[in-house]
Amino acid sequence: MNDDDLIRAIGIDLGGSAIKSGLVSSNGSINGFSRVTIDRMAGSEYLLENLQAEIDRLTALAEERGLQLIGVGVGSPGSIERSTGRIHKSPNFRGWDDFPLRDKLVKMTPLPVYLANDVNAAAMGELKFGAGGDFRNFIMITLGTGVGGALVIHGRLYDGAEGFAGEIGHMVIAPDGPECPCGNNGCLEQFVGAPALVRRARELLEKIDLTGPLAQIDPEEITVEEIGLAAADGDPVARAVLAEMGRWLGIALISLINVLDPDCILVGGGIAQAGPPLFDVIRRTVGNHAMSGAARVVPIITATLGPRAGTAGAGALALWPELTASG
Repeated sequence: MNDDDLIRAIGIDLGGSAIKSGLVSSNGSINGFSRVTIDRMAGSEYLLENLQAEIDRLTALAEERGLQLIGVGVGSPGSIERSTGRIHKSPNFRGWDDFPLRDKLVKMTPLPVYLANDVNAAAMGELKFGAGGDFRNFIMITLGTGVGGALVIHGRLYDGAEGFAGEIGHMVIAPDGPECPCGNNGCLEQFVGAPALVRRARELLEKIDLTGPLAQIDPEEITVEEIGLAAADGDPVARAVLAEMGRWLGIALISLINVLDPDCILVGGGIAQAGPPLFDVIRRTVGNHAMSGAARVVPIITATLGPRAGTAGAGALALWPELTASG
């Protein structure tokens, strides 16, 4: 066995409902993967205790299997200041604003610690192990409760001057639009995040007398998953909602494409599984309005790593620290 085959990094994806972690190898395999459900409102000490437990578990597992650990990578929600490793602002966890996460992590392990925003970590995963591997310049967008973004430029994760780049969900696309928790009005997230999608479906169902699959569901029980399934069955309301979402996303992507000229757009997250009813509208909107000929044909594709992207990418932060300035 080659010595490189024994090298691993601890990868930890700190999500709003769970911590997903494992030992990540340079080929993207994950040993000892675990998903631990957490209470995001329980406070910072509770979260730190769970992070410590996962680091201890994986350190022991590596020792048991004779694996060499070279670092710990953590992807966390929120805006992370590169120079200090502080969480500037995080909507997911109570007590996580202006929180010195890197300082807390380095006390948990003698290994080098690498910290990044969770979507940046997922983009690193796609760059090294997934759909981004064929592209040197790409934009990644994740569609879930919120809208996350990350930029890869010349094969490296780009996080900006202070570490805050990639907040695509907070691009203002309609200044007179709905108020966003960030303090602005009309952010992209208010039009294409999961809550907006569900809210719009309920509004249309109140206005239109239809008998499609979505109309058979209690409006309070409608979810993004139900909208996606109904759209696949041809439900007119579900398809209309996804078409509206695709148009707003396309409008945002036009600006990003015109500014950055990427090789590819990767779209991940639960809503991305909606498939053609969403992606066809995104591609048509971009094709109709993007400025250059090349931009009109930029591939807009689904990210491939799925729910393990964050864990794999967090491990990649430690395996290839030279590809990010966030070490």
